[in-house]
Amino acid sequence: MAFKRGRPNELGWRDLEPISDPPHLGYSFPRESEPLLVMHHLSDLHVCDAQSPIRPEFLDRWADPDSPIREQVGTIGTYRPHSMLSPHVVEAMVQSLNQIQVGPLSGHPIDAAIVSGDTTDNAQLNEVNWYLALLDGLPIRPDSGAFEKYEGVMDDGADHYDVKYWHPHGTPAGRADDDARNKYGYPVVPGLLDSCRTPFKATGLNVPWFAVHGNHDALLQGTVTPNETTSIEMMGNKRYESLPSTLSLEATLGAFNETGPADYPASSDAKYVEVTADVERRALERGQFAALHLSSPGSPKGHGFGEKNVNEKTMYYSTDVGRVKLIVIDSVNEFGGWQGSLDEIQFAWLESEIANSTQPVVLSSHHPLTLMFNDYAPIGRRVCRDEIREMLLKYPLVILWLAGHEHRHHVEWIGPEEAEHGFWLVETASHIDWPQQSRTVEVVRSTNGDIYIGLSVVDHNGSSDYGSAQTPGELAALSRVLSANVWQRREELGARHGFSWYEGIPEAKNTVLRIRERE
Repeated sequence: MAFKRGRPNELGWRDLEPISDPPHLGYSFPRESEPLLVMHHLSDLHVCDAQSPIRPEFLDRWADPDSPIREQVGTIGTYRPHSMLSPHVVEAMVQSLNQIQVGPLSGHPIDAAIVSGDTTDNAQLNEVNWYLALLDGLPIRPDSGAFEKYEGVMDDGADHYDVKYWHPHGTPAGRADDDARNKYGYPVVPGLLDSCRTPFKATGLNVPWFAVHGNHDALLQGTVTPNETTSIEMMGNKRYESLPSTLSLEATLGAFNETGPADYPASSDAKYVEVTADVERRALERGQFAALHLSSPGSPKGHGFGEKNVNEKTMYYSTDVGRVKLIVIDSVNEFGGWQGSLDEIQFAWLESEIANSTQPVVLSSHHPLTLMFNDYAPIGRRVCRDEIREMLLKYPLVILWLAGHEHRHHVEWIGPEEAEHGFWLVETASHIDWPQQSRTVEVVRSTNGDIYIGLSVVDHNGSSDYGSAQTPGELAALSRVLSANVWQRREELGARHGFSWYEGIPEAKNTVLRIRERE
């Protein structure tokens, strides 16, 4: 079932309205075809420990509609009012994808699924364990710190109640209503901060799935390389609520960069709230991301990663899926910054893998090619988009690149023109921001030799009614309607990238692409 945002009430809040699945645009999909690859594409799960003390949510307030410097800071993304519901959205998406046994356009069986990075939100061990449990069908307890209480910024304890955050349980006695409810129409949802932490048994994907490394899987807030100080604070008992007196906002935001270097502000005399320490929040060491996939019981073993990845501390690999060669790239710049690039060793490996392929090549990375410009490198050299593009266009077997990162549906042809060498770049929306969708991707060869790529958007199975917000399905439904009402994304309040940007144009959602037969 698909949804649209309904008409706003006096506070701009929009309920969701069910709609029919939109038709497929573009080319006519062939009636008869040879399957090359039929794959679910999930991206940007952002499974989030919203109670982690290392999260600088106070920075996000400078992106609110009433911020005097909103134009300068744009969207920050360190706080979302529905972040604690991210595991339930993934569970609801898995259940929805499991109902799709064959490609909706071709009728060919589903080969596999791919998750194109940012599986976690803050590169924490517990977040990786939660995400693996969700996709591999294991028990999960989406809670950290003290299991008997919620300790994030939405806690309604009167001693640190802050109107700038949504407090779903309501207003403490003697305090003002928070902005989310008073200005933007957010609801009161009794018991939510308990139900969101309730353990459940995950369903797990019923097809083999492959993992991709994203910047939020390696870097704090997707930007900062963990160090000794931040690693201690991640596991510690202090949740900071403001900047220290010695540091300006401008200097702090300047340290969070698209390209490195990037760093967290020193805590110094910053105001803080005491929370429960938790060693499971520790930062991953390089190579541990692959090792955790190898130790998880799902299919295929390692989800693409092997012992070589663990030993060499790399996060890229290639494998055969269906009738294509799938090459997974690690586009994360380990030195910092949230945009992507490759190191020289990986770039040489990538060209060798393509040059030696005898099958069509499908690439996947977290960052799309267009955002591979993070050239910061205190050691060695980073390879960026122009050099990558030039290399790829030498090889006609490259037909498709699947990516995420921008949390939007987007389709773009990479190459001089469709009739010549080139490939399709396909970005799929996230699970954390509206519209919370995945895709099914069908790559087939028609009887005349042309290749067709059918893209079908998939909604998770949360309904438009979140009911009592107790079950994973109800919590996923609540997350979706909350994500459709985030005040920082509202176009009418001056959002730079509003909801329509994330949804993408119709031609970027349910659509059919074509690549003409090549010699």
